[in-house]
Amino acid sequence: MTFTYHDTELAYADFAYNTTRLNERAVELPVVWSWLQPGLRTLELGNVLGHYPGAPERTVVDRYEEAEGVDNRDVFDISDRWEQIVSVSTVEHVRWDEGSEREAGGSQAAVKHLASLLEPGGRMLVTVPTGHNAPLDEWLMSGAGTTRACTLVRDGDGWVQTDEVQIMPYGLPPGWAGAVWIGEWN
Repeated sequence: MTFTYHDTELAYADFAYNTTRLNERAVELPVVWSWLQPGLRTLELGNVLGHYPGAPERTVVDRYEEAEGVDNRDVFDISDRWEQIVSVSTVEHVRWDEGSEREAGGSQAAVKHLASLLEPGGRMLVTVPTGHNAPLDEWLMSGAGTTRACTLVRDGDGWVQTDEVQIMPYGLPPGWAGAVWIGEWN
C-alpha cells in the first residue's frame, strides 16, 4: 500500500517496533527517508530514526532517551550548525509535557531555535501529530514560517494529504494521531 506526499508516492512503513503500520510512523518514516539527503551533516531532535533499520548517519539529541550515541541535552543547549535537521513527533513535547517547566510557546521556540541552527542553504523537516499541544497547533495553522507544509490525515486504513492544516484530537480510536502536520524549511 502507498500514500502520496507532495506528488510523490511512498510505501507505508511497517515494522514490529512500536506497531508502526498502525500509527503515524507509517507515514512519518517514509516521508523523512525520502526527504533526507545522504552525506549532509544531519541533526535529529528526538531519537526516532534509530529504532528502525537503515537509520542515516546523524547526530541525535534527545533530552530523555538514554541510548548509545544519543546526546542527552535540551534542544535549547544545541549551538552547532547543520546542513539538515529532522525531528519526528518530538517538538510537540518540548516545554509542554514537562510539568513545572510547561510553557505555551516552548514548542514554537524550539522549532525557531532549530531553524536558527541551519547553515546557509540548510534544510529542516519537522513532523507533529496534531491535537496534543493546542498552542503549537494554532501556530502551525498560521504557517510557522515554512517553505511548504501539509497535513496527512487518517482515511480508513490509509492516510491522505491535505494542504490546509487539519487539527484532529490525539489518541482517539485507534489510539494514535488522526493527523500529522509536516513542515519543511529551505
